[in-house]
Amino acid sequence: MLLLSASCETAPSPELTEEDLAEILPYVSLGRGLQASIDTTTIRLITDVNTWTAYADSLQPLMPFTSPDFEIEMVLLAAVDVNAGGYDLRFELVESLRDTVVATYRLFSPGPDCRPSFSTGVAFEAVRIRRTQNPVRFVQIEEALDCEPN
Repeated sequence: MLLLSASCETAPSPELTEEDLAEILPYVSLGRGLQASIDTTTIRLITDVNTWTAYADSLQPLMPFTSPDFEIEMVLLAAVDVNAGGYDLRFELVESLRDTVVATYRLFSPGPDCRPSFSTGVAFEAVRIRRTQNPVRFVQIEEALDCEPN
């Protein structure tokens, strides 16, 4: 007689992190630039054409803005008032986390080895995402870039 014995151990499930629960949302840049007549840092969710037109008229994008369709889309705008040249701003990630849209953008600044011009400006980008009723939270990440080659 043959006797088989098996031991079955179950490993505990790994705990889910916020990153595991997040759904990446597609977004499309409407335009970006470095000059605007906005005189303060602005982060804004825009859900209608009148509000978008007011902001778009105050921004000077590098290329003309593309048009959002407010029936199915909304606009996320990040604009940061800067006091020197060498800045840039880019959205990096838009995700749905629980019941909140989290929009992460990176503000690039000149590093300590740079000699930027002293001129005021506004680094900005506007992106469009599909319309949602969830609140939006903006997250800014700052990164200084070196000017000297390694």
